[in-house]
Amino acid sequence: MSHIAPQAARQALRHCSRRLSTASTPSFAARAPRACIARQGRRNYVSESAPKNATVDVEKTIRQDQRAFLNETGTKPQDAEMPTTGMSADAMMSPAAGILKQATVMDEGTRPIYLDMQATTPTDPRVLDSMLPFFTGLYGNPHSRTHAYGWETEKAVEQAREHIASLIGADPKEIIFTSGATESNNMSIKGVARFFKRSGKKNHIITCQTEHKCVLDSCRHLQDEGFEVTYLPVQNNGLVNMEDLEKAIRPETALVSIMTVNNEIGVVQPVEEIGKLCRSKKVFFHTDGAQAVGKIPLDVNKMNVDLMSISAHKIYGPKGI
Repeated sequence: MSHIAPQAARQALRHCSRRLSTASTPSFAARAPRACIARQGRRNYVSESAPKNATVDVEKTIRQDQRAFLNETGTKPQDAEMPTTGMSADAMMSPAAGILKQATVMDEGTRPIYLDMQATTPTDPRVLDSMLPFFTGLYGNPHSRTHAYGWETEKAVEQAREHIASLIGADPKEIIFTSGATESNNMSIKGVARFFKRSGKKNHIITCQTEHKCVLDSCRHLQDEGFEVTYLPVQNNGLVNMEDLEKAIRPETALVSIMTVNNEIGVVQPVEEIGKLCRSKKVFFHTDGAQAVGKIPLDVNKMNVDLMSISAHKIYGPKGI
């Protein structure tokens, strides 16, 4: 992975940010066209020596783009801030930090402190540094098997798959990328239910009353399709009663879906015990682990979990995965 690509991209961003903050027109829409300059001409990322020996020369081309950008915009004013590692949380949130701060200023003239980390987190600058090369030079489709762009990104995707698998004790081949935990929950619950519906043998699902809204919505949707859903209450401590769960499981039960860590009250369910019970009853077990991943140890094999949903933006990763 190239080291110069993030530097070049950050330099471009700080020039864009400076242009936005110094424009005379108060409207963001009016200033936006001045923010970025499109370079004309061909970008020679792949050498022309021979197609069969094509190599990606990202660093050289990024340096050329950097010099061309500086020639068109001039050097960075000394009083401008650069949104990168080491800056404040305000700068870390967005390349156009000044615009973001202005948009979130309260009537009193101050920006509120962000205390909603369980909902989403800012992307860590180290994550941005790792991602930026794939927005500049390494932007190939990983399913393109005939050129270097595809080879590079395919390798990166598979490495990411391996890292995620090691985080939860899974096999890399078991990792499926989606747009986030909501989509993963929908796919898991509806997928298992509809799979068993074809056989006509199992049409019963068990979940808990304090699950995430997307899980409850999925179960209600399945009810409209003719499935029977049991919504278990929780005890005063927020945990599922294991005896009630065992009694609720019956021969036609296809799936049990209970989250690992609750997104509202933070209780940690006895997932390993639930998984052991489901395995003994030959029932699929799904858990929403979005609030747990990166915070408590997870091992899907040890916990007897068949399906787990996780999300990057809960742990300083990018949105949409």
